[in-house]
Amino acid sequence: MNAEEVKVGCFQMMLVLLLGINYVIVAMSHALLIFHNYTPKFYCQTKDSLDRTYGCQETANLSIVANLTATLPEVPVLASCSGEYRFVTEFAENSVVTEWRLICERRYLSFLGPTVYYIGVLLGAWMTGFLTDCIGRLPVQAICLYAQGTMAVALYMVQSYPAFLALRGLQGVFVQGLQNSTYILSLELFPARFRTFVALIMQISWSIGLILLAVLSYVIPDWRILQLAVSVPTAITVLYIWIIPESPRWLLAKGKSTEADITFERIAKYNSCCTRSRTENNFVQEACVKSNTTPIKPERKSRVTSVELKKAKADENQREEATSLLNRSEPTEQKVIEKTSEVNSVNLENKFFTLDLHQETSSSVKNFDKKNLPSSSICDRNSKTISQSSDQGEVSLKDTEIVLRRIKKETINENEEKMESKKQKNKMSSILKNMSKSLTLRKYGVIMICQWWTSAMACGILDDLMSNFPLNRHITFALGGVLEIATYTFVYFVVSKYGRRLPMCMYQSFNAAICILIATFLILTTAPWADLAKTIMLLFGKVTVMSTIFIAYLYTIEIFPTVIRGSCLGLCVVFAKLGSLSMPYSLSEQHVPLPVPLLTVGILCLIGGLLVLILPETLNQILPDRIASMENIIDDNSCKKDDGNIENDTENNLTNRQILREKLFSEDWVDAGNGILVNFTENKNTE
Repeated sequence: MNAEEVKVGCFQMMLVLLLGINYVIVAMSHALLIFHNYTPKFYCQTKDSLDRTYGCQETANLSIVANLTATLPEVPVLASCSGEYRFVTEFAENSVVTEWRLICERRYLSFLGPTVYYIGVLLGAWMTGFLTDCIGRLPVQAICLYAQGTMAVALYMVQSYPAFLALRGLQGVFVQGLQNSTYILSLELFPARFRTFVALIMQISWSIGLILLAVLSYVIPDWRILQLAVSVPTAITVLYIWIIPESPRWLLAKGKSTEADITFERIAKYNSCCTRSRTENNFVQEACVKSNTTPIKPERKSRVTSVELKKAKADENQREEATSLLNRSEPTEQKVIEKTSEVNSVNLENKFFTLDLHQETSSSVKNFDKKNLPSSSICDRNSKTISQSSDQGEVSLKDTEIVLRRIKKETINENEEKMESKKQKNKMSSILKNMSKSLTLRKYGVIMICQWWTSAMACGILDDLMSNFPLNRHITFALGGVLEIATYTFVYFVVSKYGRRLPMCMYQSFNAAICILIATFLILTTAPWADLAKTIMLLFGKVTVMSTIFIAYLYTIEIFPTVIRGSCLGLCVVFAKLGSLSMPYSLSEQHVPLPVPLLTVGILCLIGGLLVLILPETLNQILPDRIASMENIIDDNSCKKDDGNIENDTENNLTNRQILREKLFSEDWVDAGNGILVNFTENKNTE
């Protein structure tokens, strides 16, 4: 069974919903950085004083500070509080910043948390990508799922900030591995026409995870208890992880056809259990009936002449003589039979018979009628050699061994020469093919990496420029999740109708236009309405960037083959994280003014949008399993032409089959043997 021929039922839809829980876990783990680094208002409470000075204190009286301010007058120098810093919180909120006092002169430590986590994500995407291609999607998913859950529980009990950073980095490794393996497995379980819908469900699960985290963070103000609450869905997965099957497409690509058949049978069994319309026995019976759909022609009575009867009797007598000779043969002759049976090819047996007949002839062999013996069965050929050896006493074991050795040497030499010539031809052809395949693979890989890199930089720069809204941060975060659901739903209809290539080019062009417009607004205009226009453009840019990332995930899965799909997706995620990590440093206005990185990102997005047009369209295309099948992904126009030719060929084949069936099952036509059909009524009508 092929992976595209699997009937989609309620079991597969249930699998997508269960795998969506994994995506909820991933979304909450990635977004926890915002709540870990939440910094409320704080003030310095000095000893023996009731005065409150909010914010960090600046010192400019010391001689060292005076020298520093002389060289860098714009840089404020922060001093430690003589008393202690206290935080102003509404609901006794406790974050990583408030617990370890990561403010003022220790503020740089707060940036280490996101940096270490994203470095772990980068390493996890690279390592688990290779593992998903080597050992499978399901083992990597199970390992990453429970490893990140263990890290979440350990973060609840950690007491030092260095240990927190180490555990958070390890959690990033396993969370990204869980995300990649879950997304690949969910898309590979479905045929081509359902992939876009499955991708929509996974992205909606991501948005649900963000909304759920906003609710939990509002209810649970302590970051430790929140970290423990986020790990609860991981414990729920124990109930259903054994139901999720391995990707049958990956099993077939790795040559594990038996495991793939078991997976297909398991999916069909659970589908029938969900619908309760068919049992497992009925499914097996229907499969057997479908495999034998061609009707069997009943045997016809034919006239038999006397000559044919004589020939049949002669054949029966000769067969009886051969079987009697088999029963009377001696043990030494049985050894000869065993040695001759070791020679499996028909050419060896023919050579053996001709050599025996030319070297050793006798009267009994001459009297034996060789033409009437059937030559199709191996048993009859063995009986032929036995009859020769029984009538002729001069045949010895030494002679037969010499003959067999000669024949084996000749055939081995011939086979070796043929195999060497075939290997040389195959090597040359495989080298040429692999060169062309590697070129296409590299070309597609560079273009997809460019899409991920530019979209991640655009996302990072727009997130950093987004101003804080006057609403509560939990409400703002939840509204962002709702906005993502609406965006992904709209992109689903666009991608389902227009494919992947043109929408990707369009959204990348929008990203470029928004970055360039914001840069020009910052340079040219200082009007009061400029802030409102910038906020609207930032929101629209956020929508276009989310749409670009949605298409990038789906496009990457569909364009790369199964054998290296995990590695290619991991490599794309690595470059995306490098792009997002580079944005905070490029936005520091101490080195470069803000419009410069905006213009740079806009130009890169425009170049990426133009490069997408080189890629082939993958809408409703079968997922490639090997590198060779990447070249079979073609445009819609050529697909339609090929489909038209295939339909014409199938129609012609169907008409020919119908004509043959009518002839076979009609009373006028008679099967004369060897595929010849004769119509006797035509001859009668002409007479």
